[in-house]
Amino acid sequence: MSGTSADGIDAVAARISDAPDAPLSAPAAAACAHLPRTAVLPSRRASVLAHEHVSFEPAFRDRLLALPHATPRELALLHAELGRRFGDAALAALRAARLRPAEVAGACTPGLTAAHLPPGPDGPGATLALGDGDVIAARCGLRVVCDVRAADRAAGGQGAPLVPWADAVLLRPRARAAGVAIAALNLGGIANLTVVPPDGDPLAFDTGPGNMLLDGALAAATRGALAYDAGGALGLSGRVDERWLAELLEQDDFLRAPPPRSTGRERYGEAWLARHAARVRRARPADLMATLAAYTVEAVARALEDFVPLASRELIVSGGGAHNLALLRGLQRRLPDVRVEDSTAALCVAPLAREALAFALIGDATLRGETANVPGVTGARRAVVLGKVCAAGAGEDRVPREAGAA
Repeated sequence: MSGTSADGIDAVAARISDAPDAPLSAPAAAACAHLPRTAVLPSRRASVLAHEHVSFEPAFRDRLLALPHATPRELALLHAELGRRFGDAALAALRAARLRPAEVAGACTPGLTAAHLPPGPDGPGATLALGDGDVIAARCGLRVVCDVRAADRAAGGQGAPLVPWADAVLLRPRARAAGVAIAALNLGGIANLTVVPPDGDPLAFDTGPGNMLLDGALAAATRGALAYDAGGALGLSGRVDERWLAELLEQDDFLRAPPPRSTGRERYGEAWLARHAARVRRARPADLMATLAAYTVEAVARALEDFVPLASRELIVSGGGAHNLALLRGLQRRLPDVRVEDSTAALCVAPLAREALAFALIGDATLRGETANVPGVTGARRAVVLGKVCAAGAGEDRVPREAGAA
């Protein structure tokens, strides 16, 4: 998995098995009776055997951040280069888990999103993801499920978000045991929310700004000296510019758009920074981080209040933003009746591993021939099997012979 923050790759080796479905209590069934039931949500148990994070060097990250202006030649080169890097990350996860390719069913990646254009007044939209699946397969010797957004788009959906299907598979037993909905928030480059009820389809959509905006603004304000607010220290020490925050919330029509909805760098990347360049340059970095963290937090809170009819007492946070205490503490203050915790504490899944695990589940479903989108979330006309399958290459010789089975 490599998200819109374009900071690196997270690869997990996961064990996935069938699991018996927990019975639904009568009160929970009654509370969920009005919810749609269109998604195929199998009962699976998933555990992370190994997690590897591979950071992109600054020069390569600069190439990725320049994607809005890339030539066809550059797109082609990045497509192949990301395939090599994804393949190497998969090999690193295999080595860490002491697994050989022959012991693994396959690999799955959504690729790195170069462009995400949801349907709108200008047409049906389009999505372009980079990371050549055949290059990955040749690199690591595995079958590879790739281009996973395309089938949903072909069925009339936005191709995103897809992680909610996997969230529902993972969190359904927890929701059934608690008898209430469980909310999962991914604070990646873009923030996205999934609410999993004890029964029925999950509710999910992008909430709006995330790390992409925080990182981009800090890099601009410090002339590249700081790439991100480590631990949220600047945001915690700064003061929120309440007037600017109010303007940002008022001007952001995405926050008022009802689901299904998704967004990307086109809205909260370079174009946003260009519009607000003067404000970003003259703000103290600490105040800038405090204000944009508050913007992200308010977007999440409004999403829950305006578009989620189910009350949840738990918000499980993952993604890089789960390490930002300005965001976590801001969420807890803004949502005092909700327990906010990161995915390590709640699920024993590291925040940076959660999305990669989700796509492992999606890839597993594809290899089983099962559908893995939620039409009510993406806007697709029907549930579809996701992705294209690339045959395994001869990359298994790259794994050290001394590696053993898990």
